[in-house]
Amino acid sequence: MAKHETREEYRERLQRDIDESVARKQHRHDRQMSGKSQLNPHRPGKWLKRFVLVLILLLICAGGYEYHKIHSTAQGVFKQGSGKVDPKLKAGKPVSVLLMGTDVGALNRGNKGGNTDTLELMTVNPKKQTITMTSIPRDTLVRVNTDDGPDYVKINAAYSIGGPKQTCKQVSELLNVPIDYYAVINMGVLKKVVNAVGGVEVDNPFAFDYEGHHFPKGKQHLNGEYALKYSRMRYDDPNNDYGRQKRQQQVMISVIHELKSSGSVGAVNKILDAVKDGVKTNVPIDNVATLYANYHLAMNHVKTYHFHGRDATIDGVSFQIASPKEINRVSKLIRHALGLKFKKVHNYETWMWNLQTTYDGVTNVNFELPHGAEYNVAGSGGSSKKTSSHHSSSSFTDSSTYLGGSTSDGSTTSGSAGTTSSGLSHSSTTTTQAPTTSPEGPTAGSAE
Repeated sequence: MAKHETREEYRERLQRDIDESVARKQHRHDRQMSGKSQLNPHRPGKWLKRFVLVLILLLICAGGYEYHKIHSTAQGVFKQGSGKVDPKLKAGKPVSVLLMGTDVGALNRGNKGGNTDTLELMTVNPKKQTITMTSIPRDTLVRVNTDDGPDYVKINAAYSIGGPKQTCKQVSELLNVPIDYYAVINMGVLKKVVNAVGGVEVDNPFAFDYEGHHFPKGKQHLNGEYALKYSRMRYDDPNNDYGRQKRQQQVMISVIHELKSSGSVGAVNKILDAVKDGVKTNVPIDNVATLYANYHLAMNHVKTYHFHGRDATIDGVSFQIASPKEINRVSKLIRHALGLKFKKVHNYETWMWNLQTTYDGVTNVNFELPHGAEYNVAGSGGSSKKTSSHHSSSSFTDSSTYLGGSTSDGSTTSGSAGTTSSGLSHSSTTTTQAPTTSPEGPTAGSAE
């Protein structure tokens, strides 16, 4: 098998071929011009045209090499495609991408093996030329279907239960929004990405020290190492995880701005080189060119949203509980960004909230799970087993069957545990039956 030609070897060989070609043509030209004392002073020399053509050829070949390199590097990041472009991308319709940040080693370990550290739902709307970023607290309570029955866990644990597809499913059901694609990111690559764009600008809301570095209050330029530390600090932030989410969004927005300002193929290659061992996505590689062509203008405006929960304790573990009001507020924002009409959310999370009789997230933080279920104990609470959801489509479909059902699915709740009034000022009605959820989820690619 022939040795793979490096970039420098490729360019050196190309230059030699061009020089030899030019020399042969120049030799023939000199023979034709022999005997003439001088060139016509009013006629541009052909050598000038030839020089311009050589420069153009070099630029084209160099550009071709860069695009070839993009494709080669991208193969390790993107899903192998079928040769077809997603009609949604081809038409330039708004899309959503769930970003999952993890610190648990290499991404080729399979789709399990740790919880997500960060969840960021991005929408890209090329017509409005806008990207929205919504941070989802990792401690948010969700109900996950497993082979052993329902499991009540923090949303960041969905990754260890069923990988990126399960995480997409939980976020989609929580907010009643379709998720088109996902990307799993090892947070360690953030350092390389920031360095690839020449650093980032952030505006630190307060001074703090973290891992041996002092971050003063105010605007500052950070390299990759310090940007990663800036993004990770949590416990000294008065807003805890919410403060960290805002700092992470600052870094991501700055990366987007820096990439947009450079706008070169070489810059894209630097980013790909930085993330090739730390990012996996189910975006088919055949769609990358269309994705860039139709969506890059959305980088003109970036908006940030934050999904807020209330403090809660379940079996001695701290949680964030999303109220129906907050779930519907964020759902409306995201659906609007995707060009979708708002639909009132009715899901397991709103159902559990309405079952509470004393919890308010302020004076009483004790949250009770349905039927006496225990935190992180699948099948507890007297429910029958249920096979985990069957995935049958390439992306989530925007269907009211997700979260709009009012009858029990017959698998997790069959009693009348919700017959008491919630007693909460934010809710005037009580849902007595568990909602129906869709069995659909993304299968177009995986993060394995």
